[in-house]
Amino acid sequence: MRTIGRITKTSGFDGAVVVRSEGGITAGLKQGEPVFVIIDGIPVPFFIREVITASPDTLVISFDDYLSAESVASLRGCELITPDEPEENDELAALEGYSLRDSNSGFSGTIVSVISNPGQMLAVVSAPGREIFVPLHPDLIISVDRKSKVIVMSMPEGLASLND
Repeated sequence: MRTIGRITKTSGFDGAVVVRSEGGITAGLKQGEPVFVIIDGIPVPFFIREVITASPDTLVISFDDYLSAESVASLRGCELITPDEPEENDELAALEGYSLRDSNSGFSGTIVSVISNPGQMLAVVSAPGREIFVPLHPDLIISVDRKSKVIVMSMPEGLASLND
C-alpha cells in the first residue's frame, strides 16, 4: 500500500473531500478504482466516483455512495492509501535475460524482450540463428525458477520451428 495523502476537509455539497500531500501526489487515480481510507487503523475501501487534480499536491475526490458533505465529514484527518501495484512494464522487463526451455521439443533460448498485446503477452526468444515469439500463457508455463532465471514451458507442437 502506498500513501496518497490526508483528507483535510470536505469540498462542496456533493460529498467530495480534499486530499493533500506534502510531497506531491503522483498516484494516477481513476474513476471506479478503489482507494483505502484508514479509519481507526483499518483500511476501508472506497470507490472513486470522480477525481480532480486541484494542484500538484491536492486532489478533490468524491466517492460512490457518499453524496453529501455530512456523509464524508467524519473522514477528515484520515490517511488515504492505494494498493501499491508494480508497473506492468517493470515486471515484463524483469523477464529479459531469462532462459526459456520447452519440455516437449527441447528448444531453448534467451528472452530478449516481452511484448504486451491486448489479451496476450509474447516473449521474443533468441535462439541460435533465429528469434521466435512465444506466448506467455499460464497454461503453457510449467515452472519459473527466479534464482536461476529459467522458465520451463510445454509449448504447442511445432511452435519452436514455426519460422524454419
